[in-house]
Amino acid sequence: MRDIKDFYNKTASEWANNGYEDESLHPYLQEFLSYLPKNPRILDLCCGAGYESMRMHKLGAIVTGLDFSEESIKIAKEHNPNLTFVVDDMLNDFSYLGKFAGCAVIAGLVHIPSNKLALVFDNIYKVLYDEGVLFIVVKDGIGKSQRLSYQKIEDEDYDREFYFHTLDELKDSSRGKFHFIKELIYEKDSFWKYYLFQKCHESR
Repeated sequence: MRDIKDFYNKTASEWANNGYEDESLHPYLQEFLSYLPKNPRILDLCCGAGYESMRMHKLGAIVTGLDFSEESIKIAKEHNPNLTFVVDDMLNDFSYLGKFAGCAVIAGLVHIPSNKLALVFDNIYKVLYDEGVLFIVVKDGIGKSQRLSYQKIEDEDYDREFYFHTLDELKDSSRGKFHFIKELIYEKDSFWKYYLFQKCHESR
């Protein structure tokens, strides 16, 4: 069975075709950026094909996108030659990218099991300035979704490892390094949950 990286390399063009046309996240991105200084430096973690990176750039942000799918990053660079995109995994230390005022993880955490969430929060903590803002989009719930994880494409089976996460789980996994700001709600009964967190000051 092929894994999550194979899945997104295989479907990168499809995600790009849909994502560059879908403006539904615009109000959420606007509110996220309203918490940041003018022209903030933002890390789009698990940026996929770069469509939300593009939208944040249009809203005035200086965006760096990171994703482990080479095909997705290739498409992101083609669509956004003026932005920075790197191939890497959010479970790795990406502090070499420098410091950011904000970080967006739009659906990226749905591919992270509960026991690895703390590592992702630690990695994000390293790259945010004190009081930097973290925008998280997840599907509310507990555990791995069999229906959303296992996909078949051209007679090949893929496990894209799709996990649900509760707000309490996210708070616990941040281990006091972030405090919860608010939930953003622009759609009634949305499939997704949209949360803002803020980095706590680093101890001196």
